[in-house]
Amino acid sequence: MKPSMQSFFDEVYREHCQAVHAFFLGKTGSRETAVELVQDTFLQVWRNIEMLHALEPSRRRYWIFSVAKNRLTDFYRNRASRAAAETRLSHHHETVAASGEPSEQAVMRETMRRLEDAINRLPEDLRTIVVMQAVGNMSSGDIGEALGVPAGTIRYKLSVARKKLADMMHREEGGKANAHDTG
Repeated sequence: MKPSMQSFFDEVYREHCQAVHAFFLGKTGSRETAVELVQDTFLQVWRNIEMLHALEPSRRRYWIFSVAKNRLTDFYRNRASRAAAETRLSHHHETVAASGEPSEQAVMRETMRRLEDAINRLPEDLRTIVVMQAVGNMSSGDIGEALGVPAGTIRYKLSVARKKLADMMHREEGGKANAHDTG
């Protein structure tokens, strides 16, 4: 492999790794699975680096996400059970700021755990775009391009997902309040 292809690959990896990881994290709900699929995806990219280099720069992200979608399909085909791919979303906000009272930290951890659970209960399509935006720092245009969906549709689905999350969190709070009131 030519040294210029190595540096091209490094650049492509830096530019797209986080977005591809967010895609897999949203689809699988598992940090370990997402990392494994990112590695598989970029191994395939490496094997086809000259072809990727020949593509128009505007088409590269689309091609990389096509590879990612194929890796995901292969992953599901090779798993005995989809349940293995539906593990809990890893704690991205696991660390709470060291400042503050321990009781505040406990409340924050509990809120983050409840939010994580709510995200996991979203339908896969909504969960995927929420995670791609939040973890992958992708815009609705980037997410739309990666998934082959118009950016306006992504914005609408993000709005629906946020409303569903707010409703789930509110219902949980109401349930906790009612449990405390009756006890």
